Amino acid sequence: MLQTRVAVAVADETERKSLRDKLVKAGYLVIAQVGEAKEALRVTFEFHPDLLLFDVDLPDFGGLAVPQVVEEHRVAPLVFLVSDPQDVLRYARHQWVFGYVLRPYTDEDLLLAVEVALANFQRLVPLEQENIRMKRQLEGRKLIERAKGLLMEYHGWSEKEAYRFLQRQSMDSARSLTRVAREIIIELERQG
Repeated sequence: MLQTRVAVAVADETERKSLRDKLVKAGYLVIAQVGEAKEALRVTFEFHPDLLLFDVDLPDFGGLAVPQVVEEHRVAPLVFLVSDPQDVLRYARHQWVFGYVLRPYTDEDLLLAVEVALANFQRLVPLEQENIRMKRQLEGRKLIERAKGLLMEYHGWSEKEAYRFLQRQSMDSARSLTRVAREIIIELERQG
């Protein structure tokens, strides 16, 4: 079984080492330990960890830069290490918070936050992919409807005739119905 790969981005070296020890003891593979935000981004994009433990007090890149970039690319879930609960709210207003640990924390707090973050991320990514697929499908249907409308208007065909024409063009050219519709729209709109 593959170990969960974790990157630790914590300003304090002692806490960083402690976190590494706790994670390794719990069966995680710590693939990187860094103390600056810029390094956190580098290791995240270089090593693609399964999870990033992120200290909100990291020097460099102040504000929300690292979490925003990591979230935008959906590289890995972040577990925020915070000293003030208000930090969690500040981040939650701008992006997903998959997990957080409030200092001081116990081993159980840490491991629970890690597992919850991993589970939520694993549920979110397929939902986002399905959302993208459905948006593309809807865009394709809109193109097909637009092409049918133009064919009906241009040739005086019924909706059924226009759709059959699109299907025939798609099958004869081994291209998707959406691609054929897009090409017909461009051609008919060019003709005026």
